[in-house]
Amino acid sequence: MRRWGVALLVLVAACRIDHTPTEIVVTVDTSFGVPCTIDTLHFEIVGDDTTPITEDVPVTDADLPGSITLVPEGNPAEVTVTVTGMRQGLPFAVASDMASFDHNVEVELRFELDESCVPGPCPAVGVGGYVGLPTPEVRRGCGSNGYQWLDSVFTMRDACDMGAMGTVLMSADEMEASSTLVPPMPFPFNFYDTPVTQLWVGDNGYIGFGSSAPDALIGDVGSPRSLGEPSFPVPGVLAFWDNLNTGPKGVCLTSSGTLPNRILWITWKEACFSTAMAGSKCGPTAQGTLTFSIALEETTDRVYIGYEQMVAPGEDAEGLSAVIGVTSGAAPACADTDCSTAGVCMSTGMPCGYTEFSALKVVDPLPTLEFDPQ
Repeated sequence: MRRWGVALLVLVAACRIDHTPTEIVVTVDTSFGVPCTIDTLHFEIVGDDTTPITEDVPVTDADLPGSITLVPEGNPAEVTVTVTGMRQGLPFAVASDMASFDHNVEVELRFELDESCVPGPCPAVGVGGYVGLPTPEVRRGCGSNGYQWLDSVFTMRDACDMGAMGTVLMSADEMEASSTLVPPMPFPFNFYDTPVTQLWVGDNGYIGFGSSAPDALIGDVGSPRSLGEPSFPVPGVLAFWDNLNTGPKGVCLTSSGTLPNRILWITWKEACFSTAMAGSKCGPTAQGTLTFSIALEETTDRVYIGYEQMVAPGEDAEGLSAVIGVTSGAAPACADTDCSTAGVCMSTGMPCGYTEFSALKVVDPLPTLEFDPQ
């Protein structure tokens, strides 16, 4: 049976007494992503004849299923063990149960953290003797190997029609703005295995992640082009990267749902293609009318892109000149012609650093896209 060695050494060294102690063996598994959805396990042990014990144990996918042996001071007849799965320092799922020792000196409590334990607490799935570790659960990765895109049945919603919690970039051209939500990212979210704490919205149909503005405007990096070339400079999601102006309603942001199924919605409402005339506003038929959205999903870290109204002369509204996809912001590992839909270079098997659905090509009609960490 594997033990979480660091916690074992810390707790035993701090708490071991001379006589044979009562031992609590806590076995934990989780069906959530580790360390994507849960990155730390917080233990609390309280007994009727013992000093309370608390311990935080960082976990990786290789650590689970696993067990930890706790040796309390004293000789308690009963203990209550609470296990909290933490995500970026915040409680995510909680399980708790009581064990009675009677004449035993060793008792095992077994927990499985899954969605039924959000927010919890759930009872232990087993209390008894040593019976080995549970069967490992399949747990998703954190996106470090790319983002796979596929047509999605996800229903995209319009953040402006939902009652926007924040609005930016009204009638804007060549501008970026930070999220107006408090906090900027209303729930823990990882992108390419990195926690997102701030996001930026560009009028040219993208969001970028980072502490400072991405400077990805047409005036900064030039015309949109394949993500397989040096182009978009930061980690980001490109819903329709093109030379755009935003409409009078700008870009709306709002959040829906409750833990652990919240979604952040970002909608470009009635944007249009820019014209050569400086300071021009959306309205003329030649500029078209474009309404499209990005959705960021809690727990799964999935990214969705959807299109509501994409009208313009010719084929521009179908992505003739737009770039659609996600990028880690790192130098691309291969050209777009070698990057698969799973975000992997076909020639080497290495992550591309991006996944691209559309680059300077027509896609009619534009589907709802799902980018899923693999």
